[in-house]
Amino acid sequence: MGPKKNNVISKKLSDYLSSVGVMVLGVGLVFLGSVTITAKPVEKIVDQTQVAQAEPYKKGGDELLPVLPVSRPATPLLKNSLAVYPGNLSAAVVVVVDDKSNTILYKKNIDEVRSLASITKLMSALVLNDLNLDWNSSTIISENDTDPSSHHLNEGEKYILDDLWKVALIGSSNSAIRALARVTGLNEEDFVKKMNEKAEALGLNSLQFVESTGLDERNMGKAVDVLRLLKAALKVDKISETLKMGEYFAVPLNNKTKHHVWSTDWLLINWIPNNFDKDVLAGKTGFIDQSGYNFVVRIPGEKSHVLRTVILGAASNEKRFTEARDISEWVFENYIWPDDEGYAEISGR
Repeated sequence: MGPKKNNVISKKLSDYLSSVGVMVLGVGLVFLGSVTITAKPVEKIVDQTQVAQAEPYKKGGDELLPVLPVSRPATPLLKNSLAVYPGNLSAAVVVVVDDKSNTILYKKNIDEVRSLASITKLMSALVLNDLNLDWNSSTIISENDTDPSSHHLNEGEKYILDDLWKVALIGSSNSAIRALARVTGLNEEDFVKKMNEKAEALGLNSLQFVESTGLDERNMGKAVDVLRLLKAALKVDKISETLKMGEYFAVPLNNKTKHHVWSTDWLLINWIPNNFDKDVLAGKTGFIDQSGYNFVVRIPGEKSHVLRTVILGAASNEKRFTEARDISEWVFENYIWPDDEGYAEISGR
């Protein structure tokens, strides 16, 4: 075979390999373009009360560089940017967020760490739900379960676990939570460990727990994480449906004396007058001397708009409810949602 023919064959082979390489590269690029890499979603709460326009910044000396306007997501906006809540709030901490977009619409002392009191029971309920208990099984209330401040249950009474669940969340019974934690087979230390692990898994980094009821002031956290805890808890049907119950009758299996348990949520049972839809309204209270009066609640408005509002350290039992109602009504009246008429004009101002 002559040199000339060899050169022709070599060139053809080279052209073939090049074309195959280009084809492989193209397929690779198409494949990479079609692959989406996702990370585990973490719910973030965005502060809409901050000015959404970036300021020019300096690059040495006094030279100011222009900054492009910050684009706004489709979140609720103040109708009047100068609007200020006119009422007085006794609570140490108040935060209101839009339930759908997790946008902060009102805040007071948002970064303060507070004792949670019985709001703790939302985390206890999440852990109990994860442990897949037999809710039709039963247990007898022991001396170690009973708490003098919790009047719904008596030592020696026998209840199915589902009764204890309802008494724990509707009436905020410390005795019921202790009994439920006991029947899991975990000791207190291991149960609390699961509570803190659950908080970490949910990204609730400010929350910390030392026991299951909320009686210990060292159960603490920030308002934003309390709001996120409520949202996580209400995704569990067994928690959500129970927190929407205004009253319950617990009947011991070994004693036919009924215990009438009223919800501690006075908005739900209308002891604090309001027009909120009770099929959506759901919340959890908490109180110890060190925390003041706490309340976290999901509150519905018109057009399926929903808020989550947290009140920490209110001055009285009644005020935690009136302040949650009043600040939520003010937010509904003063904000405009993306599906409301006129939103486009306000969002473009």
